[in-house]
Amino acid sequence: MTIKDEEQVIPKKKYKLILDNSNDLIAILNKDFEHEYINERAYLNILGYSKEDIIGKRVRDFTHPDDIVRSSKILKRNLIKGEILDEYRIKHKNGHYIWVETKGNFLKENGQITGAIFVSRDISERKKMEHELKESEQILRAILESTADGILVINKDGKVIHTNNKFVNMWHIPQNLIKERDDKKLINYVLNQLKDPHAFLSRVTQLYTSTNQDFDTIYFKDGRIYERFSSPMIREGGIYGRVRSFRDITNGKMAEQKLKESEEKYRKLFESSTEGIAASDMGGNLIDVNDTYLKMLGYSKEEVLGLNFRDITPQKWHEMEDNLIVKQLAEEKHSGIYEKEFIRKDGTIVPVDIKFWILKDEQGDPAIMWAIIRDITESKRIEQELLKINKLRSEFLRRASHELKTLLTSIKGFSDLILALYREDLNPDIISKLEEIDLGCERLQNIINDLLLTSKLESSEFKPRLQREDLSFLIHYCIDELSSLIVKREHSINIEIQDSIITQFEKEEIHDVISNLLANAIKYTPPRGWINIKTEIKDDFIIVSIKDNGIGFTEEQKGKIFKQFGKIERYGQGLDLGIDGTGLGLYISKKIVESHGGKIWMESEGKDKGSIFYFSLPRIK
Repeated sequence: MTIKDEEQVIPKKKYKLILDNSNDLIAILNKDFEHEYINERAYLNILGYSKEDIIGKRVRDFTHPDDIVRSSKILKRNLIKGEILDEYRIKHKNGHYIWVETKGNFLKENGQITGAIFVSRDISERKKMEHELKESEQILRAILESTADGILVINKDGKVIHTNNKFVNMWHIPQNLIKERDDKKLINYVLNQLKDPHAFLSRVTQLYTSTNQDFDTIYFKDGRIYERFSSPMIREGGIYGRVRSFRDITNGKMAEQKLKESEEKYRKLFESSTEGIAASDMGGNLIDVNDTYLKMLGYSKEEVLGLNFRDITPQKWHEMEDNLIVKQLAEEKHSGIYEKEFIRKDGTIVPVDIKFWILKDEQGDPAIMWAIIRDITESKRIEQELLKINKLRSEFLRRASHELKTLLTSIKGFSDLILALYREDLNPDIISKLEEIDLGCERLQNIINDLLLTSKLESSEFKPRLQREDLSFLIHYCIDELSSLIVKREHSINIEIQDSIITQFEKEEIHDVISNLLANAIKYTPPRGWINIKTEIKDDFIIVSIKDNGIGFTEEQKGKIFKQFGKIERYGQGLDLGIDGTGLGLYISKKIVESHGGKIWMESEGKDKGSIFYFSLPRIK
């Protein structure tokens, strides 16, 4: 080997050594962009390919399918320049792809491209970081756009770095102004919206160089109210910008104001109420009372708020009151009404009527009891006076009825005697008059009996003698008793009654109730009408109903019929109806049913639309 040949070989060895030890992928391509040479060590390390895997194959054979078209276009555009710079994905021998950045130069001879040299660097980590950064930016933007606050970010020079749509909409800023990115122009634009623009401008100016966080409230001319929070952006000890967030609290402030007004109204009503109002916890400890309650008991507010309901309630009421609260909670009821007594500060007793409510906390647990307390001293006094008056009236009725009954017995007895002894000697007119006297005595006797029964039922000492009886049998018995009148009136009767209804009642009294209701239905239903009698069991009661298609009742009439002497006058109306009666029948029926623990009521859609009378009796299980 000559010295000249040796001088040519040594550089080639140096270049080969450099290529073989390079961390980049180096390839020499022919004019068809097929690999003629690669630095095998780098290809093995980065892509896992040997020389045999690559030589003779084109670059596009290893390029990701999604990048082929784009890279081909870049390649064609750069043929004139003679160099190329591109980023694309190359397939690893294991099947996954890695990102590379390729710089290339085209080889030319006599103006024709004879090949190219590509140097590619693995940029997978950089691409991963770029992707993560882009993703973070997207997440941040999504967060900023989804927040309920308007966001404005400015740098230290007053340039707007970022705004979200909420900020733009809140301040009604046009898009062309947003694009200018000038904070001072934004401030000048919004000043005329504010109630106090000078204070706003002064505060914003101070904050440009402040390292402190800041919070204030902004009031607008149109009634809007925003909260502003401002925080500096600090890097390496210096301020490089500021973040301002704005929250619309208009509705909250309005609700707060309404709540305040509502509380003031409530307090005025609370204090001005003519009835006592008190609140306690579930243990009965008083936590709030009004002036009327304090005057009722003679305590000061300070004295009362240290007491429990039990402290001012006579011992005899404690068990009843405890049981009532327990029952309300067990049955998930939240209010009730009852009577009790309180002990005034001076030791005297005041009877009261209480309506209470149990309020629950956020967890749904009973927390507070509210009560409206009414002093019923006067009504109790009147009640006692009425009892005395009723007692005197009942006694008067009893004695007057007894005296009338004695006289009637004499009159009726003598008229019957005259008719029996001298009928054949008397002319028809005299006999007719005596018979009228006899019928009049019977009617008056019925009235006296009703008055006596009314007096008896109104007595506080009256208690029905309850026995086990068959209500079904009794109803059938009453129907049979009135069958002649039913036939005479040509009524059709429909009966829907269970075979045997056993419960407790006083037979004679309930007989009077059924007979009275049934007789009324017959009397006040024109001939050839119909009557339905039905029983049903509902909850703990037996309900008896008597329905007819008679003349019915107006709303005014419905309010009278269960009162004493509440007879509805039908005489002279051209109706084919029975008109006898004192107006005490339904009143007596009501008293009898109520004394048994039941109720009596009626329904009617109006005049000539019939009626339904109901009464209920407790059933025994």
